[in-house]
Amino acid sequence: MKRIILGSLTMSLATVASAQSSVTLYGLVDNGVQYETGLPNGHRLSAESGNWAQSRFGLKGVEDIGGGTSVRFQLESRLNTQNGSYANGSFFEGQATVGMSNASYGSFRIGNFGASELLQYAGVLDPQQTMKYSFGTLVRGRMFPQAANGFEYVSPSFGGFTVQGQYNLTNSTKWNSGTPGSAPSQLGTSTGVGSSQGRVAGLKLEYNTHSLDLQVIYDEVRDGNGKFSNVYFASRSLFAGGSYAWGPVTFYAGYQHLSAPDASDAGYYGTTAASALPAGTSLPSAVDHEWAGARWEISPATSVTGAIYHANANRGNGNATMYTLSGGYQLSKRTRLYTELGYLRNSATSNLGLNGGSYGANTNNDPVNGNPSSLNPNYGHSQFGAFAGVATLF
Repeated sequence: MKRIILGSLTMSLATVASAQSSVTLYGLVDNGVQYETGLPNGHRLSAESGNWAQSRFGLKGVEDIGGGTSVRFQLESRLNTQNGSYANGSFFEGQATVGMSNASYGSFRIGNFGASELLQYAGVLDPQQTMKYSFGTLVRGRMFPQAANGFEYVSPSFGGFTVQGQYNLTNSTKWNSGTPGSAPSQLGTSTGVGSSQGRVAGLKLEYNTHSLDLQVIYDEVRDGNGKFSNVYFASRSLFAGGSYAWGPVTFYAGYQHLSAPDASDAGYYGTTAASALPAGTSLPSAVDHEWAGARWEISPATSVTGAIYHANANRGNGNATMYTLSGGYQLSKRTRLYTELGYLRNSATSNLGLNGGSYGANTNNDPVNGNPSSLNPNYGHSQFGAFAGVATLF
């Protein structure tokens, strides 16, 4: 019976696609091997999915309804192609949106923005183009927030300038506050988007020419109580960055300031006191994050990228610097070989890791509050990582 239903559905989709020539199935499969030192309990060799770009599949479609206006939809699932699971407990975590577009008036869409929450558009200004060791690492993934229940508008280009805005509703009777289960399970903490989504909103201004791209993005993510309670999960973000292409070399620079004025140890740890943070350290309420790098297109198929990232957190949490070097080779238009090296150096009171683990001590330091699955290094320790893999598009 299931096979009959699946066959009928497949035939229906094929018929629609043929009749309208507007439905496309697309995807990416990315698998590789990784080696990392400086983990809490030693070194690790592992098979990984999505170190270059997260594996995914999706459907997208366009229907021309006349007058220069088209209706568009996109459904995208993010995957771990090493074990077959999908990301964050949400089947269409990538996005699930529908909207309309017109060259004269801009575009509008509504739904789950998932992996296209506004701040993620800054990825084009990341030298490493959001590979695993990139601009999300030292802010524990804050460059990749999730957003559901929203709507977005993108203006037409005016001399290279565009404006883009997103607003994501809480679906709650309380302004700014979330409803449990209303957002993708991203964080797994009581104060983050994963437990309930507070209001998420942002505005992006961009200037883009053939060789120059400049962006300014203001973005805010609130927790389920409507507060800015965790600088890495529920906070305000102000980002400014740019890229400039000069022949075969493209230069990148970016700066981000994160602010969470409601952050407190009690709000994060609950009734159990934080017993193993370094002396004088508490949950940070601000982080300054900057980076610079360059990509050299050696040939149409071969590229090399180098970048440095730095983050400094207040309330005694110290700073960390990450040095990266990556290379890519296009076997074909669809298939790419890639590799990246990363070295992360922490100050004495910092334990930022190459895997972007959650804030706080690991179980080596704190058997009460420590995260047993944390891949953060011990405080003041460094990490080295290297990976290589293959990614193919369809």
